[in-house]
Amino acid sequence: MKIVEQVRDLIKEGRLKPGDKLPPEQVLAEKFGTSRPSVREALSALEILGIIECRGGKGNFIKDTPRSPLYEQGVMELEGEESPFEMLEARKAVESEIAELAAKKASQEDIDAIYESLHKMEGAISNIPEMMEFDREFHINVARAAHNNLLFSMMTYLSNLLKEKLWINMKEKTWNLPGYPQKYLKEHTEIFNAIKSKDSKKARKQVYHHLAGVKKDLLRN
Repeated sequence: MKIVEQVRDLIKEGRLKPGDKLPPEQVLAEKFGTSRPSVREALSALEILGIIECRGGKGNFIKDTPRSPLYEQGVMELEGEESPFEMLEARKAVESEIAELAAKKASQEDIDAIYESLHKMEGAISNIPEMMEFDREFHINVARAAHNNLLFSMMTYLSNLLKEKLWINMKEKTWNLPGYPQKYLKEHTEIFNAIKSKDSKKARKQVYHHLAGVKKDLLRN
């Protein structure tokens, strides 16, 4: 949350005022000497805290001045959350292996459970919060189908991080882009089909492709 504090200092110093537009992310990354993903996470945190607002296609604008103690409490809560981009890196490593094992070891009961989650996602395609929850359920059921207790525990931990504010704030933006719920549903269907057909290499590839795409989507302007 270092960038969040730096932006707050600029506001306190009067160098940023309500209504001011923030520079583009790449410019902020260079200014603060960090990566664009870190800037995107910081902007998400500032939005959750009510300090900035994102005006679709127009950029990010200063909305309000930080207020204590609620502001400080909010910062502390967000500081306790994991980085969405680090989480995706971990998921790519863990879930690729899980998908490969699931394709090899899934029972018919496992296949049915994964399909049920996929069916729920399809039914909730116009309800983003519900679809996100069924997405989480889908990945948990894939992990269960791998029949490896340690990997399932790891996936359960990672899955719980999908309930954190930073992740939800950033992911909802991509789910709300035109055509993206359909895109994600298609990618999950491809994962399911690979597992159902016991094509372990394809299952690994589809999960990796899906999660790598999510990272790109989170950085989409």
